[in-house]
Amino acid sequence: MMQTLTLLALAAYARPELIVTTDWLAQHLDDANVRIVDTRTRGYEDSHIPGAVWLDINASRDKNNPPTFLPDLDTFVATLEKIGISSDTRVIFYDDRGGVYGTRPWVLMRLIGHENAAILNGGWPKWVAESKPTASDALSPARGAITVRRDDHWIATADDVATAVDHGGATILDTRTEDEFAGLDLRGNPRGGAIPMATNLFWENTLEGEFQTLKPAEELATLFESYGLDPNAGIITYCQGAGRAAHELFVLYLMGYDDLRLYLGSMEDWSRQPKRPLQ
Repeated sequence: MMQTLTLLALAAYARPELIVTTDWLAQHLDDANVRIVDTRTRGYEDSHIPGAVWLDINASRDKNNPPTFLPDLDTFVATLEKIGISSDTRVIFYDDRGGVYGTRPWVLMRLIGHENAAILNGGWPKWVAESKPTASDALSPARGAITVRRDDHWIATADDVATAVDHGGATILDTRTEDEFAGLDLRGNPRGGAIPMATNLFWENTLEGEFQTLKPAEELATLFESYGLDPNAGIITYCQGAGRAAHELFVLYLMGYDDLRLYLGSMEDWSRQPKRPLQ
């Protein structure tokens, strides 16, 4: 049975192991069991954190594979193994946009049973601003070995979302901009608007400052409470392509929320199904 979580308990991160600081990472660059993964969309070849390997975030979603939109998991696992990740590897993701590019792969790693992964708070911008070491060499680490323990509860389909809309059981959390939510910015979708009953909490509202670091736990608890997000109830997150939604899911999990699912299809899927209602 899920333990009741009070807002008082959320005054501190419930799972602090999910984030690391730049100072911590600087002290662990040579740890054999730490694999640093750069998930930026560009820039790795020019400069990166020493020892980092690059992961294409497109490996964490297949837009042509409804209803789950999961990539072929054997291929995903092989991709992780190729960059030196094993079942016992401590994985640290970083990017240059508040962690949003690392969190979707993070969710997929939870789905395959790899639970020892974290996000670098402040990412590349904070690392560079602090004049910490950089490198430009591309690594070819020894191949890893991952034993998959699949846990599908992390992923929601359009039917799961529709069930929640019609019958309750989960809050639908829209992490897009206000313009997207209102249907003013279609992002190339055939229809605009939002999933009925959805709550709109823009993902960047969980971040602060020049380097888009996570807000303190007490502020996040207040934020989530103000949006009516019950830590003891189910939540399904979505956006356009599940990147921003994965970030919000990650922050909620960091704060101690447990019953969380990512709608990997998100609005790209929902808006293309005429039978799916929009508000």
